[in-house]
Amino acid sequence: MADPAQIARDLVPLVEREAETSERIATMPEPVVTAFREAKLFALQVPSSLGGFEADFETALGVYETICRADASTGWSLLANASTSGFASTFCGDDAIAAMFGDGKLPTHAGQFSPRGTAVAADGGYVVSGSYSFGSGSAHAEWIGGGTLEMVDGAPRMLTPERPAIRAFFVPRDRVEFTGNWDVMGLVGTGSFDYTVPEQMVDASFTFDLIGDAPQRGAPMYRIGVLGLAAIGHAGFALGVGRRAPAVAAPRVPAARDRPADLGRAARRHFHRARALAARRAAAQRAHHRDLRGGGVLDPGAGPHALAPGARAGLRPQRRGAAGASQPRASPSPFR
Repeated sequence: MADPAQIARDLVPLVEREAETSERIATMPEPVVTAFREAKLFALQVPSSLGGFEADFETALGVYETICRADASTGWSLLANASTSGFASTFCGDDAIAAMFGDGKLPTHAGQFSPRGTAVAADGGYVVSGSYSFGSGSAHAEWIGGGTLEMVDGAPRMLTPERPAIRAFFVPRDRVEFTGNWDVMGLVGTGSFDYTVPEQMVDASFTFDLIGDAPQRGAPMYRIGVLGLAAIGHAGFALGVGRRAPAVAAPRVPAARDRPADLGRAARRHFHRARALAARRAAAQRAHHRDLRGGGVLDPGAGPHALAPGARAGLRPQRRGAAGASQPRASPSPFR
């Protein structure tokens, strides 16, 4: 099988050439969409049994980092599409898989999975509806998903006193109303449009419990669940953009001839020191995330979603505390 890491590196020149177009049209340009589809990058996290790469943690992280370094918007869209296709292909039921992936199809998925909709159980499925934002990569996705609260008698169904049942679903894009509303200053090219899912019946096979369900196919790594799979993409984004930032900023450091001599030298020293520290931190974060791959994350002797001791905190992004110590932060919700 082709190497997705090499594919990503080969596509960097195209991504960089189309970056300005991405900003202008506020979504991924068609030449990039076509190239990603032909190279199967949107199927990066789809199980190999369905024709995807079933990329391991390190490979997926490297692909996302490479594309995000080339262009942040394109990389964000890729991670949103590839992660969401990974959710759909591993957690949906067999009937849904036959409809979405049958006859060798490798569709692209998008959606926001925060529970901004509702789902009411009905015969063989759920009646769903909701209004969503941040549909990154939705302009070129054939299937659109959403997160819902399962409702019983007008109130959320509670799995524990603290946790409601959150159900994800997927529907074809022609059953979704796109409402635009994407006018932002950053990540303009992600096409993170608002959309509405009118009330409709969805077969249970096209839904799954966002937190509690086990994967129905694919390698053991999928047992980290939706939030764990999404964290791979978010980590790759942070690493890629973090590597890009110093290269963009360096030419803007004032030259000695442009400022008083002492101030010019001080400014350059300060910038290069900050750049070196940022590079060290990025390298440490890259090593941290790669150390979590494979057996370092999953407890092979336990059931679905069972993580090795300490691994759950390690999957979360890190932030710096007031005293400079690294502290865990809550896992990101796909996607925002």
